[in-house]
Amino acid sequence: MSNLRNRGAGRKLDFPQDGQAEAACLACVLQSGDKAGAMLDQLEESSFHDFRHAEVYRALVSLQFDSAPMDVATVVQRLGEQGRLQAAGGVNYVANLPDAAPSAANFEHWLRIVRDRARRRAMLRDSEKLRAQALDVSLPVLASDGMLNARRLTARRPDEILALKFDDADCILGDRLLAIGQSLVLLGPGGIGKSRLLLQFAVAVRAGLQFLGLDTRCPGLRILILQAENSNRRLRDDLAALREWVGPKSWGAVNDGLIIHTLETDADGLLSLDNRETQSRIEDLIREAAPDVIGWDSLFNFGIGDLNSDQDMAATLLAISRLTKAGKPGRCPVVLHHALTGRSGAARASGYDRSSYSRNSKVLHSWTRGQINIAPGSADSNDILVLTCGKCSNGKEFAPFAAQLNPVTMIYEPAPDFDFAAWQGEVSGKPDRTPVMTPARVRELCKPLSTKVELAKAIMGDSGCAKATAYRYIIRANGKTIRFNKADETYSAK
Repeated sequence: MSNLRNRGAGRKLDFPQDGQAEAACLACVLQSGDKAGAMLDQLEESSFHDFRHAEVYRALVSLQFDSAPMDVATVVQRLGEQGRLQAAGGVNYVANLPDAAPSAANFEHWLRIVRDRARRRAMLRDSEKLRAQALDVSLPVLASDGMLNARRLTARRPDEILALKFDDADCILGDRLLAIGQSLVLLGPGGIGKSRLLLQFAVAVRAGLQFLGLDTRCPGLRILILQAENSNRRLRDDLAALREWVGPKSWGAVNDGLIIHTLETDADGLLSLDNRETQSRIEDLIREAAPDVIGWDSLFNFGIGDLNSDQDMAATLLAISRLTKAGKPGRCPVVLHHALTGRSGAARASGYDRSSYSRNSKVLHSWTRGQINIAPGSADSNDILVLTCGKCSNGKEFAPFAAQLNPVTMIYEPAPDFDFAAWQGEVSGKPDRTPVMTPARVRELCKPLSTKVELAKAIMGDSGCAKATAYRYIIRANGKTIRFNKADETYSAK
């Protein structure tokens, strides 16, 4: 993010700030020994306008969390371990910080100054938001009290609604599963691959490629992914695979328009929206990245209170909506959330219960315009995923399909031969009453150099099964009694 934000000490000084007071507060902490923690608790990251001081503050917080000494030598060591020593001004600057205050007894004096300047900066940020809202004529005028959340409710007569004109080019995914200004939710059990799918979706949009067989549009959209679970090592591996997938010609567009929040400091992993300072940090990042789509991975990390509570779930989603659309009402939130687990949970990913697949689905389903349910295709592996449509408010729901993680490319690809009916029977606990076709019988029906279509027709004629089931018998027999010849894409008996 260094290209999005000036991280040096030469930052503009047109905001109220007092670098001497900031340094003095840190000096008091560094001088205080056992009392350092009590002083540190009265400061926040937003207290510091100088990025060097913010880096030292974060290092002190991490030491406090580890119950380590908060002295200058330990701070220098921790900053070095985190690779943040230069960002904090270098060894000499940090080492001289304790000299910025003559005595820790003056802490309250410096703290009052620092808090005063921080409040004034917050007032200016709020005024900037109000100015942006006032200049955006697509939004209703704010109420006279100036509060951002005090907009009047909009109402129109039928003829006014009938006269509205819409641009069909605002569709982003599928049949308006995701469109400009809409929300989308990806639901699945923990560890099933939602983060990797979100990343593949973002890259597919930027590169103008299909996402698991669903068309993507608007390749010029900028995408920001906020996440708190995946390390830089994991992201590097996933992005390396995606770069190979799209090729060098399209990678430039991906790199220019995809921004990913990474986990490099203690603050990076703390994203709960019940903290106003966290909301402010997220607002700053959104303002700098200027995205059109924001991925929130996952809802649990941003939750306000208990997400099993309707009230807390609603508060979390409203906060996400506000942060996403501030200054740009057409911006889209794409939210990842945990779904019900186990066989009974997977059974609710499709059919009549597909809208209630998530945890506390009532509020979430009411809020989102589109919903993709992701369930494991096997009891023993997440390599094959079943995707169903839990909701598509402004378009046609897509038919259930399966996707398989290619172990070579590490890219999810459609799995057209997956037997969805058999999977439904398995997760619902209903026995598969399809006539049994043994691998040995498949070999008997396989003529020399049979194509898949020819072999499937022979199996269907022999057993009376459906096409999908015939394909399933071919998959079971392949490698056991028959072999697939890649050169001419035919099967032959072993």
